[in-house]
Amino acid sequence: MGSVTLIGKSLAKEGMKFRFGGCLSKCQDCELKNSCCGLEKNRWYEVTGVRDKNHKCKVHHEDVSVVEVEQVPIETAASEKSVIEGSVITLEDKECRLVDCEYFNLCYPPGIEFGTKYNVEEIGKKIDCEKGKDLKIVKLK
Repeated sequence: MGSVTLIGKSLAKEGMKFRFGGCLSKCQDCELKNSCCGLEKNRWYEVTGVRDKNHKCKVHHEDVSVVEVEQVPIETAASEKSVIEGSVITLEDKECRLVDCEYFNLCYPPGIEFGTKYNVEEIGKKIDCEKGKDLKIVKLK
């Protein structure tokens, strides 16, 4: 089930992905606040439809457009032992700071909150972890 929200007119294109960072203080008095601020903070979304309706906005330098969005699964690395497709897991910090590792962005993707529960949507390949951890690529919602 998707959601309806408002985003900058130039960003309102089907297939465009964005991370919702939360509501700004300038938005608190806006009559459209509920439409803009109804998404989950720090989650990734993809525009699945653009409606033919625009509004003025104090934040964007242009109008905002009404769009339909779907939450995008987050691709990350998780402990191989704890992942079963369809299960719920709590992501823990990998406690690794090897920023030049080819998998670093999977272990620390933008929008992930450690200690938070996620649904395992899909399990991918095993990661060849430089620190010897048993990790697999997973898609979470």
